[in-house]
Amino acid sequence: MAEEPGTIQLSHLEQTIYFGSQRQGVHLLDADFATDLVDISRRHAVNLLASMAQKGVLHRVGRGRYAIIPPDVLYGRRSHVVDPHLILDELMQSNGTDGRYYVAYQSAAAIHGAAHQLPFVLLVAVPQQRRPIELGRARIQFVQLKPDKFFGFQQITYHDVPVNVSDPEKTMLDCLERFDLCGGVAEVARTISGLIEGVERDRLLEYLRRMDNQALAQRLGLILERLSTVQEIEKDLIDAVARQVGEHIYALDPHEPEVGVLDSRWRIRENLDILGEL
Repeated sequence: MAEEPGTIQLSHLEQTIYFGSQRQGVHLLDADFATDLVDISRRHAVNLLASMAQKGVLHRVGRGRYAIIPPDVLYGRRSHVVDPHLILDELMQSNGTDGRYYVAYQSAAAIHGAAHQLPFVLLVAVPQQRRPIELGRARIQFVQLKPDKFFGFQQITYHDVPVNVSDPEKTMLDCLERFDLCGGVAEVARTISGLIEGVERDRLLEYLRRMDNQALAQRLGLILERLSTVQEIEKDLIDAVARQVGEHIYALDPHEPEVGVLDSRWRIRENLDILGEL
């Protein structure tokens, strides 16, 4: 009998691995998992996983690591986009890493409900350099942080799986420090506008001190002061940031021409209209 178009033929062991992982809520497979599940040799498990990837039920995300493609995709009810959040923690706990990471920048802002853009790239802060991981149309991009800036994150539950994500205060500062990763200064100002209501004042100021970045403090102060004209932001917070202003003058956006008025309080050349971009 001819095989029906669109059907996927899995062996008994392949079916056991696929549906067993579904029952256990596992999103990322390797040979060790398959070996424990069906009591076969490691070599046999490696070959089975490679075969399943060729048949389209798994997606290779690294050496010996495979993301499971859900049944809804296989049955054609939706398109194949692996959600990188679902496999991130399992991925970071494996392959001999120390498991230190956190979802950062605009990806963290999206989790906190404060991002205005939702790219297919998941930005992840790590203490050591790592290559990006392609997941079909999605991508995990790793950003190496210095040890003294690797703080300010918490574990949350994302669709029943754990994931580390920067808290609102660190998300705000990370985005502003690396606005090149976050759509520019104007986009970060919109993110700050969305995050500021849930920010804890003392924690933000402590984080700002630990970041030890003068330009960051001065840009943050000016942005908060401008935002305070259109939304409620504590004057005490703005005044506290002002006490961290130094002598050097910075452009609000160093990638734009150095024009505009110099704000004497923040020592920032305002070459970008933050409110006009909101």
